[in-house]
Formats: sequence, C-alpha cells, structure tokens
Amino acid sequence: MSELWIGVDIGGTKIAAGLVDSHGRVVARVQKPTPQGESAIADTVVAVILELMPEPNGLLVGVAVPGYVSTDHRSVLYAANLELENTMLADLLESRLDIKCLVINDANAALWAEYRFGAARTAQDVAMVTVGTGIGGALLVNGQLVVGAHGFAGEIGHMVVDPGGRPCGCGSRGCLDRYASGSTLTTVARTAEDFADIAHWLGLGLSQVAMLFDPGLILLGGGVSAVGDALTQPTQARLNELLAEHGRPSAPRIRTAELGPDAGFIGAAAYVADNLATAQAPSISQGLLN
Repeated sequence: MSELWIGVDIGGTKIAAGLVDSHGRVVARVQKPTPQGESAIADTVVAVILELMPEPNGLLVGVAVPGYVSTDHRSVLYAANLELENTMLADLLESRLDIKCLVINDANAALWAEYRFGAARTAQDVAMVTVGTGIGGALLVNGQLVVGAHGFAGEIGHMVVDPGGRPCGCGSRGCLDRYASGSTLTTVARTAEDFADIAHWLGLGLSQVAMLFDPGLILLGGGVSAVGDALTQPTQARLNELLAEHGRPSAPRIRTAELGPDAGFIGAAAYVADNLATAQAPSISQGLLN
C-alpha cells in the first residue's frame, strides 16, 4: 500500500503541484499561473491542493519556494520574485485546510527528490547546482540537507568567481550566476567553444564547493539537464584540472539530475513526509482519486 502526499513548487511564473506516492511516482499533477502577494499565492496553493485531493483531511503537503526559508520550515523569510517576506506560509495553508505542511527552498527540494528517488539515490554527500534563470544550490552531508544557522546555506550562485567582474542583481560583482546561468546558456552557448567558456566558470565554482566539503557527487539540474554531455563533460574536465592543482587525487563525479521539472514538488512532498512521519497520510487503496 502506497501513501500519498502533495508537493507544490511555487515558481516565478507558475505553481506546479503533484500528488506523489511513497515511491516518488507522480499520480496526478496540476499547474496554475503564479499570482503576486502572500494572500493570492496562498489562495492558489489551496486551490491546487483541493484540485488534487478534494478532501485533504490530515494530508501531508510540502511547498517549495525560490527564496530563504526559516530553519523550522514554516516561513518564507524572503522571496523577491514572489513578493514574500516573513510570510508564515505553512500557517496560512494550515489555517485554510486540514493539512500538515512544511516549506522548503526549491533547490533543497530538488536535491531531496534526487536523493530519495533519482540520480543521488546511492550517495550521502552531494552538491546540487540548479541552473535556470539564475543558479541555485543545495548541499547534502551524510544524508542530511545543510540549511545553515539561518536557513541560507547553498547559495552557490552568489559565490564570487571573478572579483570586480560582471555586476549581479544581488548587488555584488563577479558572481557565478553571471557567468554560467541558464540565461547565459540560452543566449551565448552555440558552439563547443561557448560551452567550454561556461564550463570554465562552472568548474571554478564547483571546485570551491569541492574544496569546502568534498562531495562524492555533484548534480547539475534545472534547464541545464537538457544540455547533457555538452556541458557536463567539459565541466568535469575543468573541475578535475583545478582540484589536481591542489594535489587532490580524485574529484567529485558530475552527473545530470534525473527528475527534471517535477523534482521541486516531488522533493517537497518527500521532505514533509520524511519529517512529519507521525501524521496520517491517505493511501491509493482508499480510493481518494475517484
């Protein structure tokens, strides 16, 4: 008998949600445009939950957001693209529905999905870089997500790889985000030389991650998943080269993430189930999809 959970991935333009079973399979899915403001977002999340499960009594719901999340996974501290700041999102949803809810950063959710059901199933120490409009990051050490003292860990995209370089929207200059993001891939990358240049910067950023905590595996996710070996191979070569300069006998293996655009809501669903295991989850055998 497989339990059912709901995962919701709130993006800048769309809210994607899925009914996920305990094997990571997506039983049903729904998508709606993302509104602005906490009340409208909460109302839309409630609507997608009810569309997936009309009677969500005691349901476990995980919500992924592109921003800073409190260490208790109840609040969105800041998500600029969603106009959310100090928003008690779990409370807002639980006050509207009989559910148990946790909130998780979207990159952390994607990594948790890959760890539970995807490319990182056999790994314990993993770094994930999600390359989309910007670059997100997430870290797994000894099978546990690293969120940091304030919930801000994993901001790989804002490591400075070129001091004084290109200006970044965060206010700094030379951030990795400005040299290897999805927008760079789509507007610049046309030839092997273009990919080599992006891999140069991405490999440099990943070498800093590798020096800091020595993951056994690095996953590239987000829109970059469609690029495949054209990017992963030169990035792996650059990473190997940089670590060899420091006398490192081996480098982390770079792989493409497996779960694609569903990873955010799959990981959010799995994370809430793994951390609120005492709550009652419905099962497919109860006929809740009819």
